[in-house]
Amino acid sequence: MTEAPSPGIKTRPLTRVAKRSSGDRTSLGRATVIGSTLVMLAAFALALKVGPIPIDLLSALSRFGSTPDDPAAIREQIVLYDIRLPRAVLAVLVGGGLALSGALMQGLFRNPLAEPGIVGVSSGAAFAAIFVIVLGGSLAPGYVAAFGGFAIPVAAFFGSLITLFVLYGISTRSGQTSVATMLLAGIAITALANAATGIFVFISTD
Repeated sequence: MTEAPSPGIKTRPLTRVAKRSSGDRTSLGRATVIGSTLVMLAAFALALKVGPIPIDLLSALSRFGSTPDDPAAIREQIVLYDIRLPRAVLAVLVGGGLALSGALMQGLFRNPLAEPGIVGVSSGAAFAAIFVIVLGGSLAPGYVAAFGGFAIPVAAFFGSLITLFVLYGISTRSGQTSVATMLLAGIAITALANAATGIFVFISTD
């Protein structure tokens, strides 16, 4: 005979507990992060090793901080520390920044489809950059002189940021973000920015 549950004790259905445990993706996410990190480290090592001049990483690291007498070893050190290592580190930083930006955008809009190319952020950055290229010297010479070689990337950054704020303002009402409105607004902003970019390309000179 089975005992009836006490009136003061609440029981949970086994099906609900099983369903909740099956939907837990913590272990999958942890495995994905570990696997991605290992792949990144392998790609980083290959970027340092593979090229027109093959480099033995173990021997090159063993000579770190010293000046070898062999011209071939000196050439390897120059290629490794002055060319390949900065590029590989920059690639890791840029890739991590892009991944973080994509995760933040998806979390902000609560939509896994949110992506700079879809919601118009990339088009806004391109428009701001081409605006500085074509008209920066005549309309904003002080800005170009102040930022110098960084004038175009800074303009692209603020262009994408302004586009993101506009998109968020259009698609959010009373604290709720409409996915359909966001996608439609992103398509419209992309079309307008691409049209304006095409006009500036047409009127620009060499």
